Amino acid sequence: MFPKWRMKILDARRAYDEGRWDEASALLRRESVREFLPAKQLSQEVASQLVDRAGKRLEIGETVAGWDDLHQASRLGGNDQQVAELRQAYAHNSMEQIKQFLVRGETSMASQQVRKLEQRRLGGEQRRTWKLIVHLISRAKELAQRGETTAAVDLLERARTLLHENEVELAEQIADRQSILHQHAEKICILTPQLHEALGEQDWTKVLSLAEALLELAPEHSAARRARRRAWKAVGMDATRSGLRKNVPASAHLDCELNNLAATTTGRAACSAKEDTMTSKRQSGRRLVAWIDGVGAYLICMGDEVILGQPAGPPQVDIPILADLSRRHASLRREGEAYVLTPIHRVSVDGQQLAGPTALTHDCTITLGDTVRLKFRKPHALSATAVLTVESHHKTEPAVDGIVLMSESCILGSQPHSHIRCRDWEEELVLFRRGESLQMRTDAEIEIDGLPADSDSIVSGNCRLESENFAMSFEDL
Repeated sequence: MFPKWRMKILDARRAYDEGRWDEASALLRRESVREFLPAKQLSQEVASQLVDRAGKRLEIGETVAGWDDLHQASRLGGNDQQVAELRQAYAHNSMEQIKQFLVRGETSMASQQVRKLEQRRLGGEQRRTWKLIVHLISRAKELAQRGETTAAVDLLERARTLLHENEVELAEQIADRQSILHQHAEKICILTPQLHEALGEQDWTKVLSLAEALLELAPEHSAARRARRRAWKAVGMDATRSGLRKNVPASAHLDCELNNLAATTTGRAACSAKEDTMTSKRQSGRRLVAWIDGVGAYLICMGDEVILGQPAGPPQVDIPILADLSRRHASLRREGEAYVLTPIHRVSVDGQQLAGPTALTHDCTITLGDTVRLKFRKPHALSATAVLTVESHHKTEPAVDGIVLMSESCILGSQPHSHIRCRDWEEELVLFRRGESLQMRTDAEIEIDGLPADSDSIVSGNCRLESENFAMSFEDL
């Protein structure tokens, strides 16, 4: 009769021959058999198959399964060279992906890839260099958004000096960005003193024009944002925040004047039917779709201003609605804590047709044209984020259950104040922004693309979040 250890090895051989390599690996790693020569010889064969499978899985993006195969192969021993070569190849491919993400300006995706390498302890000194490059470029992007262009150029120069001489494409892309920022710096230096002078003279029309011009160059320019709020307040926009404007001729005249001014300073046409045929120079904010298992799909718009209209273009609209609407039917802009709706074509709020910009109130109903009805809500008292839901039968493109107009944060959970109501969730998940990047915070243990994630982890486009109680995917548009 065969001894027990030989029976275990025969079972492992049978599992190996039938392609059940995980089972064979588990049998061969048992302490009772692993020191026998036949077990060591079979372990090398199993490890070789696991390494081959790991390479195929990593190549198609099944990283968790691939790394599990490599871990098993390492524990079996005898294939250290194969494992090391595969780890090195994966690290090399990942760093190539980091470079391509940076070339495309996708700094959050590059940062996510660096985190994956860190978690796997791959890349060594090269990884640390790319981590610093990603950090410098991301930080430069944040500074440029705030108008600190000189500091942004300096950081980009530091990043460029860290590149290897064969990284020509990325070096050229950084140099082009530096050239653009130099141009922006010159314009900001001209516009900023003019803005302060206009503020001193309380020339609010000029203040609006200059503030909008500065914000085109630096969307987070704090002085320009404050000046614009002061100008709106001075010309009467505060009146709209307490309710809908009456159709008083003087107010309508003032609103049209403000519309024309905004159109002049941001490259948009005046509030008229001609708007529908003109090409807008407005730069859309980031948009992504959150596909939440068991809850639904939500379009998240991160820009301060969104355009609503029919999905036919160019120009592309931020909230495309499949309905009898104009291509650019209305704009909705966040002004501090308020949301100002500007009609380009026929728009009503709670049954009252708009003659000009109007601040929206919580739970009001917007009607675009004759039939498209949208409900506007601001569910959380401490957040400026708002939510639009389509109350009529019309669909958006892509089809979603709601549109999140994201300010600083977006709360997903079961509470009534949640922006996205997930009734069966036990924990809340908070999305918050850092410039155009999106990060998440939750008390739940969570994985991103199969890897453990910490609090404040970056949420890139086209990634998968999973915990014990919920799961969701993000897709950049």
